[in-house]
Parts: sequence; structure tokens; C-alpha cells
Amino acid sequence: MMKLIRLGGLLSQSIFLQFVHLVGLGAFLIAAALGYFRVPSWTVPILAVAFGVGADRLVDVTDVTGLLEKASKANERGGFLILVYAVITIVGYIVGAYGRHHLEKSRIAAAPQVSAKK
Repeated sequence: MMKLIRLGGLLSQSIFLQFVHLVGLGAFLIAAALGYFRVPSWTVPILAVAFGVGADRLVDVTDVTGLLEKASKANERGGFLILVYAVITIVGYIVGAYGRHHLEKSRIAAAPQVSAKK
């Protein structure tokens, strides 16, 4: 149980680091757009792997190393970054799908009711 708590803490710190570098925010917004426009959910793992590998190769997190030392070390492993972006993209996709559902629901409720009586 303690290892799961530590993993959750490390994962949340790594997600924070990716949002600080704006790459995580980009992944989140793209995943939210995919969910909003009803793109099939099997695209989410592809997006997570693409952003995870891209962030591993292109993003340098040494400027915030002192802030979160353990998360910075974990981000040096590419497989862990794929897990980080999997969480970011899954949550983003769900937020986008929920946002679409909520907007459709509010449009239906706001539509004027036409009565059949004459």
C-alpha cells in the first residue's frame, strides 16, 4: 500500500513538472479536444506514447531539478513518462467528453418547448 502511495505522489509530481513545461498542458488540451469531438478513444494511448517519447527526447527538466528531485529523476526514464502522459491524456479525454455531454444537455434544456396543442 505504501508503494502505491509513493507511486501516486511521484506520478502527481511528474505531471506537475510536465504542466510547468507546458508540454503536459498541450497533451491535456489535445486529449480534451479528441474527447469533445468524439474521436475514438483508442487514439488516447497513441497520443500518450507520442507525447511521452517526445517529452523524453526533447524536454529538458534540469531547470526545475531542485524543485522536485525525485520526479526529475523518474522523468529521465522514458517508460515512466509514457505513464505520466497516459494519465494526462486519459483525464483530458474524459474532461472533453464530459464537456461535450454537458453542453449538449444544456442545449436541450434551453431549447424552447413546442406544444402540440391548438
